[in-house]
Amino acid sequence: MQSYWQVDRYQHTAVNTADQKELILICYDEAIRSLQQGRECYQRKQYEAKAKCFIRAQNLLNELLVSLNLEAGGQIAANLKRIYQFVIDQITQADLKRDLKLLSDLTGMLSELRSAWAQVESRPAGGDVYGQNQAQTMAARGGIAV
Repeated sequence: MQSYWQVDRYQHTAVNTADQKELILICYDEAIRSLQQGRECYQRKQYEAKAKCFIRAQNLLNELLVSLNLEAGGQIAANLKRIYQFVIDQITQADLKRDLKLLSDLTGMLSELRSAWAQVESRPAGGDVYGQNQAQTMAARGGIAV
């Protein structure tokens, strides 16, 4: 059985060696996982853990949001910005209203976006939605560390 530090070290290495697309997918995977865990915590009445999961999901989406290259990404980047802002806001609304269906809907929305990103071919920085420097900044900030 692997110890926690071995898993943490592996995950840290995975993030630090990931390319731009992989970092984006890691953010999506972790945001989705955090929303699912938060929903489960809510059902078990573990409210403090639920709050931490929702905050983590919002932080991951904020990393994606601030890393958008709005100039090079054009309309796609602008649309993603609106989507990320919407999902971040709706996580708060779902929590305040105790709306488990909305949480499921948001998880589904992020899953669809993640699937779309998984199908995108990696391109060199400069003409993409996320610039390479921004993707590396995401990793350096630790906002996507798992």
